[in-house]
Amino acid sequence: MSDRRGSLPHTGIATFAKAPYVEDLTTLDADVAILGVPTDAAAGMRPGCRQAPRAIRDASTRFGFLGRASSEGYFDINQGRTLLRGVRVADCGDADVTLYDVERNVAIIEDEVRALLSKGALPVVLGGDHSISYPVIRAFHRVEPVTVVLFDAHLDYRDEARGLRLTNNSPFRRVQELPFVQRIITIGVRGVKSTDRELQETLERGNLVFTNYEVFDQGHTGILSQLPDDLGRYYVSIDIDALDPSVAPGTESPEAEGLTYTHIKRILQGLAPRGTLIGLDLVEVNPYLDHSEQTQHVAAQLVIEAVATAFRPS
Repeated sequence: MSDRRGSLPHTGIATFAKAPYVEDLTTLDADVAILGVPTDAAAGMRPGCRQAPRAIRDASTRFGFLGRASSEGYFDINQGRTLLRGVRVADCGDADVTLYDVERNVAIIEDEVRALLSKGALPVVLGGDHSISYPVIRAFHRVEPVTVVLFDAHLDYRDEARGLRLTNNSPFRRVQELPFVQRIITIGVRGVKSTDRELQETLERGNLVFTNYEVFDQGHTGILSQLPDDLGRYYVSIDIDALDPSVAPGTESPEAEGLTYTHIKRILQGLAPRGTLIGLDLVEVNPYLDHSEQTQHVAAQLVIEAVATAFRPS
């Protein structure tokens, strides 16, 4: 029988970049493991980002050539070289979260990420609201110390919101309480939701904060020049609202005057020689607010380009 597989984007199962699906994590054998966390129970205003892992996967099928067993990678015309060649990607499905049991979800998300780490794969987590970053990062306790690099329009550093201590306003306050987290570097903060108290408290802990205007005025080279030469092990969290709403409109809390795609990409590329990327999440894409599907397509490509910074071409 002839091989009839055309592997068109709209055929087959919509795993991330059409990578093989691995249900039993004990059999995982890959360099990169995709995990969805479809929950928005901690979102404060406009729910819908629980649908994001599915939407981002669907958008990523146009890059199906990256998910093959022997990936041909992709050619970056600006760098003049091929990236992700031979890097094995697997899609491990979604964490089995429930609707509103936050404590159960935290435990399940952490366990799933630990399972990926135990197999030596780079965990790439698709949220979901931003509260998921806390249990994901908590799973890295055996690789301390860790620097967290956060791209976000907001600090997400409130101690509590209306008595709740784990919402999408507070994940990095909880992350700061993890003993192995050395520093949080937040890039792209702006708007009217972050408070002076949050800023003061995060700076007092030795964290670094770069506003959108600082990125605009100094460019990626200026921001990178203020970061440590040796980041060691670092984890990246990308809230899609770090991008300007003209680039990524489909998100719960859009803020005007956001970063460009190029800002984030160039900073990610500049981080790579300074340390080892140990994990990545991308959160807060809301397909219900993404009427042209622009945001989910931007998110899928940004995940791919972020992952590429972890693997140096030979």
